[in-house]
Amino acid sequence: MSEIAVVGVGAIGGVAAARLCAAGRDVVLCVRTRFEELRLESLEGCLSVTPPVVTSPEAVGPTEWVLLATKAHQTSGAADWLRALATPRTTIAILQNGVEHEERVRPYANGATLLPAVVDCSADPVGPGHVIQRTAAEIIVPDTAAGGAFVTLCDGAGLGVRVTADFATAAWRKLCLNVAGGAITALSDRPLGVVRRPDVADVARTLIRECIAVGRAAGARLQDELADEIVAAMIDGPDDAGTSMLTDRRRGRPLEVDARNGAVARIGARHGIATPVNTALTALLAAIHA
Repeated sequence: MSEIAVVGVGAIGGVAAARLCAAGRDVVLCVRTRFEELRLESLEGCLSVTPPVVTSPEAVGPTEWVLLATKAHQTSGAADWLRALATPRTTIAILQNGVEHEERVRPYANGATLLPAVVDCSADPVGPGHVIQRTAAEIIVPDTAAGGAFVTLCDGAGLGVRVTADFATAAWRKLCLNVAGGAITALSDRPLGVVRRPDVADVARTLIRECIAVGRAAGARLQDELADEIVAAMIDGPDDAGTSMLTDRRRGRPLEVDARNGAVARIGARHGIATPVNTALTALLAAIHA
């Protein structure tokens, strides 16, 4: 078995793949568009690596690790890759947004161990095999045997991997950020500076408060103050700060709304919690590129 296959070499997948290659790991890149070199630009400088790049699932076999770094709504499109790469001896690290990592990937996992992850890293793909990393990476995984093995796998690669005994809270905290920033920028077609409008800031707080209520029902430990903290950070941040959903909207790509605001509405309904604003924005955002 090969050591690592990265499926989805965009922003996060590109950062992870480049740094793991530079750290001496055995990595194969599974992509739709072939490129000769993976180039990562960051504050540390430019890193160029040349791992094997394959464009067909027929060209790969089982691996010890799969890093699934597609957008959440692209998971089913990676099914052929997972069928070729995953066995019960494989661990799939799910480097995706949302709180439904395992439910989303399990139908395609071939009995592999599933390791959900929360990723915090500002990065942009600027072309096939070319990624700009703007902030340091931090990846949080559950404190399990698979989580510990992932920490060891990434040791020395500069990916900031750590374990937590309360993964649910980490995942829901990230979702609280995503339901506001991504949705508002994509719907308004403006960067995060739009949250400086008091009326837009109120919408952001409402989205987050709905997410907090649902997250608590799902077992996360979230404080009331979190909504004000997130909105204050947006207001204090750069006026032109973008989000991945804003970029996808402007490029005419499907939006990752179902795994974000849609998850709040869906899980809220399961617990009998009303989420009218997240529900409305899910419908509006889904309609943009329908």
